[in-house]
Order: sequence, then structure tokens, then C-alpha cells
Amino acid sequence: MKKKYITKLMIAACLSSALSLNSCIEEVFPESSTATIDQIGKSDQAISAMVNSVVAFINAFRSYGPQFYHDFGYSGYNLIRESACEDFFCHEPKFDFFDTYGVCNDLGDADVVNTIWYYNYKFLNNVNNALSALEKADDAPENKYYKGICLSYRAMIYMDLVRMYEYKKTGVEKLDAEAASKNLYGITVPIITDETTEEEGRNNPRAPFYAVYKFILDDLASAEELLSDYQRPTKNLPCTPVVHGLMARMWLEMGSRFELYPEDLNTLNNNTDLNIASKETCFTKAAEYARKVINESGAMPLTEKEWFGGDSYTTGFNSVLTNSWVWGSIMTTEDVHSYWLNFAGSMCPEQTFGYGNRKWQGYKLIGKKLFDQIPNADWRKTTWIAPEDAHKAPGTKYKTLLTDDDFADMPPYTGIKFRPKNGEMNDYTIGAAVDYPLMRIEEMYLIEAEAIGMSQGLAAGISKLEDFVNTFRYNTSVGSYTCKVNDLKEFQKKVVEQKRIEFWGEGIIFWDYKRLELQVVRGYPGTNAPIGYRFNSIEGYCAPWMNIFISLYENVFNKGAVLNPDPSQAIKEWVE
Repeated sequence: MKKKYITKLMIAACLSSALSLNSCIEEVFPESSTATIDQIGKSDQAISAMVNSVVAFINAFRSYGPQFYHDFGYSGYNLIRESACEDFFCHEPKFDFFDTYGVCNDLGDADVVNTIWYYNYKFLNNVNNALSALEKADDAPENKYYKGICLSYRAMIYMDLVRMYEYKKTGVEKLDAEAASKNLYGITVPIITDETTEEEGRNNPRAPFYAVYKFILDDLASAEELLSDYQRPTKNLPCTPVVHGLMARMWLEMGSRFELYPEDLNTLNNNTDLNIASKETCFTKAAEYARKVINESGAMPLTEKEWFGGDSYTTGFNSVLTNSWVWGSIMTTEDVHSYWLNFAGSMCPEQTFGYGNRKWQGYKLIGKKLFDQIPNADWRKTTWIAPEDAHKAPGTKYKTLLTDDDFADMPPYTGIKFRPKNGEMNDYTIGAAVDYPLMRIEEMYLIEAEAIGMSQGLAAGISKLEDFVNTFRYNTSVGSYTCKVNDLKEFQKKVVEQKRIEFWGEGIIFWDYKRLELQVVRGYPGTNAPIGYRFNSIEGYCAPWMNIFISLYENVFNKGAVLNPDPSQAIKEWVE
């Protein structure tokens, strides 16, 4: 195997994470431009710094270069995916820096598209470098935990990659025929591990779905064992409930696949040792792992008061200390590199330092169609400004830090879900240092409800869904939630509807649209989608733009990687 090197600059960077290793690594290597993995493995400080680099990459700033406004970490790439769905618009489109999959143009050989591939594989490279060093290290207890942490992140990254890049039928004849001619159906992304050599990487084909599923499940099983007695100091580190949450997501993904494509189950069983009996087996496991997270984590769904930021409206969706968060990033002032380019500046309408505010009008809006489906009994509805309340003072209905005049400036459907840190509206070094949710307990309740419905029957699933919504999300003195559906497909859509409300702006819903191959509808009479965004995918198929184009550069350096069809403008825009 070729000797692996990592630059001193990568491991010597000052990183801020909760591994309690917040200082720069000392110069422990000979004076040269590189340090070998063997050298790093013999240095506790170097290993700690490398694991820190994995945890800190969630908040990586300008990982691709200085020209991309979304390139401020995992949250920025989540917003890119959010724009591919149907509930996330920008009031002033010229300040919509996440619109790539909203306007559906330049979705092939384009720099913005390249950044998605680059960010994820650079993230993966950090993980694999750390795992390589850990293989050379001693058996100290912390190294066992470090390995479990790294494997958890690797599983998360590969789940994201598989779901973004696997080609699903779109109903667009030209695209689907091209995919068939390239034998793209059922293949995902190249697998790169800490054992992959440069030579192997030069001709590394996209792996079949079953190989990556097995790889992810193996990583999660190892992480579960390694972290079984781990007591994490803070929530930006994976632990057993986090691993179980990732397992719940993975088994739900697999169950949905075998529901839509029963023949894929035989393909998986013929090529792996997973021996899955049925799609119901997958859904049963998804429900079991989701329930484990609920029981193990101690987390509880947000109350109405917590959702809107407490008594002073300062803690809404900006602190990892929130009880419902199972896993999240942690940001400090040192992690904020720009007053303009950050999550808070994009998503918090109460701040003054970014562009999602009164000055620049880059307010983020919920789709009208979804908003209209939220009953008044659902207290989450006042997360967005109703049309009849726009351009008025908030009164007691809306919880906000803004003055009456500033609140009245916001257009209909503006989201006020996300708050600047500590309610700091002006100083970006404080207000933009917001933590970011990677897993909330509410997701586990909704995974459990769907998975039980798909494995135990419609009535059982409906009961779980109604119980969650009525217990945690409705003011039952105003009205109660009833899920009125007659088949499992419609039931899944009802679960996803709750996810669309619950996780707006959190980058969750893309996975459900693609997993279930749901229609995206942005064009309809009365839509608030700006002109240029009003694309409707074909019912019964995956939206073309959700089959993300693999960076052309991957094909330049890896001759085994076959590219997806370019989905740019594959569907004509709806016109009223």
C-alpha cells in the first residue's frame, strides 16, 4: 500500500470543538512539508487534532473557494437542498444564494454543483485520514471513542452522498434513456476508505446500492460497539443515541426502496450477507431504532415556548443545549468568519448583519400551499407570517425581537423560526455564532410513526402520528389532529407533510422527497414561488434536479466514475 501523507497545515489548524482540545497542535514532526500517517499515529496531539478536524468540518468556511455564498459549512449545503423542494423561497430573488435547484438551471458542469461533491469528499477525506492515524495509534480508551466518532460521521456522509447522487427515474424520457444507456440504475457513488490507495482511486467505479448500504451499516455497527460506554461532553459529538438515529434513517431508506422496487431486495440478499427477509423487516428496524433514540437520549420534543425562543425570544433554533436536539454543531465567535456569509445572516430575519433582513429583503418564505394546509390549532403556524397579518404590528400573536415597524416590513409567509445567538441582532461575531441541528428527537417520532404504519398496518401508523401531533404540536383546546387517509402511500405523504412543517430550513425534507419519489409542486394558481422557480416535477417520479450531477472533475481524475445526465431545465416552468 502506498504511504499516505497529510499536510502539516491540515493538522495544525486551530480548531474549535468539544473534544476539549481547542489549541493548535504543537510542532511535533520533523521540519518538512508533510507528516506521515505513521508519525501522526504516534502523536496523541496530532490524532486529537485530526479528529477535531472531522467534528469542526460541519462549520467549514469556504471549503471550495471565496466566491460561493453557500459555502459556510453543512448548513449552507442543506439550504441548497432545501431549495430543491417546494417550501423554501426567497422574497428578493437576487439575494437568493441557495437557488441552484430552485431555478433548475446550470445543474451540470457548473461550479456551484461542483462544490457539493467537493465539500462532501473533503469531509470524507478528513474522516479517512483520522481513521488511518487511529489504526497506527495505541489502544488508549479515547482512541476507541475517536474511531467511533469518525465512523459515525463517515456513515452520515455516505448516506448523504448515496441519496443525492443515485439516479432515480424522472419521467423525462431523454434523461431516463441516457441513464439506462449508461447503466446508472442501482449505482451510487465511489467508496473511498482509509485503505483506498491513490492508484485505486484513479479507477474507482460508482458502487452498487447494496455495497454502500452494507458499508454504511457496518460502519454504524462498529460505531455502536465503540461508543457503547462513551459519555460525550457535548452534543456536537456522536454517541449511542446518535448512532441509533442514523440507523433509523438508514433502515427507513432501505424499507422505502424495497417498497418501491421489490426486486432490489433479492439483489441485495444475493450480493451481501445482510439476509433481510422483507421490506417490513427494514421498517420494523427503523421503528425500533427510532424508539431507542427516544428512550436513550432523554430528549423531548420542543414545547411551544421553547420553539419560539423562550421568554425573551432569544434561543429559538440556535443552541445545541436545547432539549430536543440529539446532535448538533457548536459554533463560537472564532468560527464566524464573515458578517455576511453564515447561516444566521441567511435565515434569521431579526438580524442586521446578513442579507436575510429588512435592508436587503432576503427574507426566507414558506410555500403558500403548505402554509395553507397548517390548521390554526397547530401552534407552529405562527412561525410564519400569515398574509392577513403582513405589514402590521406583531401584537401578541407573533413572538419576535423586532420593533413593530420592522416587523411590519416583512412580507407574507416570512419565516421567523431561526434566531440570532443570544438574541444579538447587530454584532455578527455574537449573533452569527449559532449552533445547528443535525438530529432532533422530533424526527425520531415521525420515523417511528411512518415505519410502524409500513410494518404493522395503516391504523397503527395513524395512531402514532396523531399521538405525536396532538401531544406535542396542537393546541387541543382549539382543535385536534386527525389523519384521514385510506392507504399507506397517502399516509407516508401525511408524515412527510408534518416533516415539511417541523423541519423547514433544516435540510431534512430533501431526503424524504427523493426516498419516496414525491412530486415537487411550485407552480399553481396563487403560488408565492417567484417567477423562474415555478417548476413541477412529474407525479410518480423523482424530480430531475434531485439526481445531483457528479462533478465533472471526478470523471477527470477517476475514470471509473460515470456521470449522471445533466438535469438542467429538464422540465418547463409552469406558467399561470
